[in-house]
Amino acid sequence: MALTDRKRKDRPKVDRMVETPRIVSENNNTPVNDNNEHRIKKEWTAKDRKTIKIDPDIKSLIEIFSDFDGTKEYNTIRQMAEFYLEKNYDERAQRIITNIQKNKFIK
Repeated sequence: MALTDRKRKDRPKVDRMVETPRIVSENNNTPVNDNNEHRIKKEWTAKDRKTIKIDPDIKSLIEIFSDFDGTKEYNTIRQMAEFYLEKNYDERAQRIITNIQKNKFIK
């Protein structure tokens, strides 16, 4: 049995987007989120941060980038993740990912 080389299907084009919540609530007068507001701006404590396993050469690059910019390593990784999200996904996928992220960290 051979594997087929399937091409990725294009996403459907949407002419008009509608913001309708999936959860019915009393207050439906929520404003439409701007693209720049999609990031969660919460200050995390050291206890809240999680460790990730990466290769030593990538860790070294992150340290170099952080030292070069004068930022903390976790902020450098945050900037990398935001850049990746903006450059590699279309608007629809960005909204889906940010909504999943918002719902995951609502307390």
